[in-house]
Amino acid sequence: MIFTLTPNPAIDITYAVPRLHVGESHRVSVTGTHAGGKGLNVAGVLACMSVEHVAIAPVGERHRGFFAEDAAQRGVRLRVVDSPVTTRRSVAVFGADGLATVLNEQGASQPQQVWDELTATVRSSCRPGDVLTISGSLPPSTPDDAIVELCTAAAGAGAELVVDGRGRWVSEVLAATPAFVKPNASEAASMTGIDDPTEAAHALVAEGAWAALVSRGADGLILVTATGRVIEARPRTPEAGNATGAGDALTAAISAGLDGTPRDEVDWPEVLRVGVAWSAAAVRQTVAGVIDRADVESLLGDVDITELA
Repeated sequence: MIFTLTPNPAIDITYAVPRLHVGESHRVSVTGTHAGGKGLNVAGVLACMSVEHVAIAPVGERHRGFFAEDAAQRGVRLRVVDSPVTTRRSVAVFGADGLATVLNEQGASQPQQVWDELTATVRSSCRPGDVLTISGSLPPSTPDDAIVELCTAAAGAGAELVVDGRGRWVSEVLAATPAFVKPNASEAASMTGIDDPTEAAHALVAEGAWAALVSRGADGLILVTATGRVIEARPRTPEAGNATGAGDALTAAISAGLDGTPRDEVDWPEVLRVGVAWSAAAVRQTVAGVIDRADVESLLGDVDITELA
């Protein structure tokens, strides 16, 4: 079973315009309004994969009905933790030129009782062999010990941690328990001070990650494991389109590859091949968390895998 945690959920609104011109008015069409945040987008992709999952998110009373209805329509199994905080909004403006501009509200701080309930939910739900993904931003002023306690609760229950985030809290988690980390190149550079993606991945492993995957957009990705493997995966033909959901699709594919599989038995070349294909398929969509499986099938043969060490 895969559990996805969205610490800072959002109402995702996608606008389509012929082209975004800064400083000018635009007529827009709304191409989607969804219960979002990266963890819920991951869950949406898992639903497209027909993979068993539960999406966990703190949601305020005002938007609880919307989240429940949207999740049901998308086949997402949602477990809401009640929150007194109003859910933030995220607006993606997608142009016909393939460029997307995303405007994210910061969100509001969650009170300690919400973190306690999230931790209790994770502790009671996770079992050995399960996967818990933690994706996206944390609400402002989140204490490091709150997210660390949640992660150690999941690890203590036997779940594998997949962390797709940035900032000091990731290092605090790695100091407390090993995890699979999946930053993009800029996030990895910010966390380690190292611009080279491969060296940054090595640095994250040295911090305590049992594996670090650094995504490089159209240039593919690099994986470094604590056992010394270094694997590069890249599409032969980079996709042009909306990349806002590509990282979430990759997280979903990696999590599916880890679900129920011991670390030393993971078929990394195949997992990465599938991950790149699902990520590339996401670029063809205007809304994050929605994938056409026919696109995935057509892209699986277009991925090069190179074992570097």
